[in-house]
Amino acid sequence: MDWKKKIGRILSKPPLAEEPLSGHTSLRIGGPAEFLAFPQNIAELQGLLKLADQHSVPLFIIGQGTNLLVSDRGLRGIVVNLGELCPTFEFWDSGLKAGAAVSLYRLCQEAAHRGLEGLEFAAGIPGSLGGALYMNAGAYGSAINELVREVTTIDLQGRCRVRPREELNFAYRWSTFQAEETIILAGTLNLVPGNKNTIGKKIKEIQRDRRSKHPFLPSAGSVFRNPPAKPAGQLIEQVGAKGMTVGDAQVSLEHGNFIVNRGKATAADVLTLIAAVKQKVKDAFGIDLVLEIKIIGENGGEQRRR
Repeated sequence: MDWKKKIGRILSKPPLAEEPLSGHTSLRIGGPAEFLAFPQNIAELQGLLKLADQHSVPLFIIGQGTNLLVSDRGLRGIVVNLGELCPTFEFWDSGLKAGAAVSLYRLCQEAAHRGLEGLEFAAGIPGSLGGALYMNAGAYGSAINELVREVTTIDLQGRCRVRPREELNFAYRWSTFQAEETIILAGTLNLVPGNKNTIGKKIKEIQRDRRSKHPFLPSAGSVFRNPPAKPAGQLIEQVGAKGMTVGDAQVSLEHGNFIVNRGKATAADVLTLIAAVKQKVKDAFGIDLVLEIKIIGENGGEQRRR
């Protein structure tokens, strides 16, 4: 039987066929997913993994789509959204356990409400816990790896594991998971009891600072990793690239390391703008900027990721 007929038998919620991914990414760019699936439990996810393996179908996992640039031609195969599979969280005296789909903003606010500190740096960082663990998200001198106690994953054979911090490696905007074919399902973080008022004040200060620097137009967050010498945004501003446009894609006027969608930008626009900015920085400083966002899809970068 054709895998396209089997997929409906696996899922209790019908998948969306040829669903524009522009509605599922923060940049509001992206062609259609052949099938966008929303598994409701682990058994359904395992069924999708088995189906993809048996029929050699590309399968891609997306969270809140905050650091993704999806090509204009979209993604063939199965795109899995974990939003309805991993949406819960729980706190206790010294930390929390949350599903990969829970937003960092929600966890930051909930921790502050309970007088638990450690997640303040995440105030205003878009995206989910799963994405934060995958990218080792950080800001203001802190990163998520500093809090990790354990992470629950599932491999392509459908086997779940709870992996302690000692088994995981992290670096700047990098984690073990980027070198593996695994899916993050949940994370357990160590937090510290603190003063609720002090925590709340710090969160408000960080949010105020981010609002003053970051654009309001749709973006995918920081485009480039910061090189050791100087933040990427400063390098981009120094070469006069701030405000550069290609089509409706623009280097943000608020922050040089953001590219925004002014309304009708395409992935091709963004890729052309990225190449131009990289070349300007290379010519001026001899620095090769490294992408922080992930570029995926046909003719747009990595097509097959599970």
